[in-house]
Amino acid sequence: MSELATRNGTEAAPAQGNFFTQYGEQASQRNIVGRLLKFSKGDYLVGEHNAEMPRGTELIANMDELMIGWIKWEDNKPAEQIMGRLADGYQPLKRKDLGDQDETQWERDDDGQPRDPWQFSNYLIMKTPGEDDPDDALFTFTTASKGGIGAIGELCKAYGKVMRQRPDEFPIVKLDVGSYAHSNKQFGRIKFPIFEIVGWSAKAEFAEALGQAAAAAAAEEKPKQTDIPF
Repeated sequence: MSELATRNGTEAAPAQGNFFTQYGEQASQRNIVGRLLKFSKGDYLVGEHNAEMPRGTELIANMDELMIGWIKWEDNKPAEQIMGRLADGYQPLKRKDLGDQDETQWERDDDGQPRDPWQFSNYLIMKTPGEDDPDDALFTFTTASKGGIGAIGELCKAYGKVMRQRPDEFPIVKLDVGSYAHSNKQFGRIKFPIFEIVGWSAKAEFAEALGQAAAAAAAEEKPKQTDIPF
């Protein structure tokens, strides 16, 4: 995601309440940190090889780094993103303000139907409690599905109710799965992720892991020294 084109949305001053409860009721740009974590057909999958993360796994959710906004897809690859941190009061643009309204120009899905290139998406950085190695500890949960965004919305509501009482802590969530019967019986039951708050962790633990990850990334991007010809 580091080469994606980006555009800015807007940030707003806090209104009555807080941004987490507001976003939950509605239901620094950062790239993917650590390994990608996604929810697909009832399973939590990690990394490029889609290793399964067991149901019931507990992870710390970094609510300060929750990113919301839009991603544009071209040829099944992300081409542009317009996202910001919810904690900064970021307000995503409306779909009508993004352009690309002509459905005749849209790519087609497997059924031959036009597919909107813009997807509303959420990124949530998570960490294994007590794990020190950022390569093993850090994950970015990414979702553009109704169920995934709804799960983050429910987490926002729960966190927003207590965030002022726990200013130096992040919630520890247990990964769970729920389901509902689709209105079209051909689809059967639809599974969706659940992030149940089961504890709390000091923000300092997360900050240390992110700092190590940032240092490692900077070292990889540093140009290699070359020999000086004489």
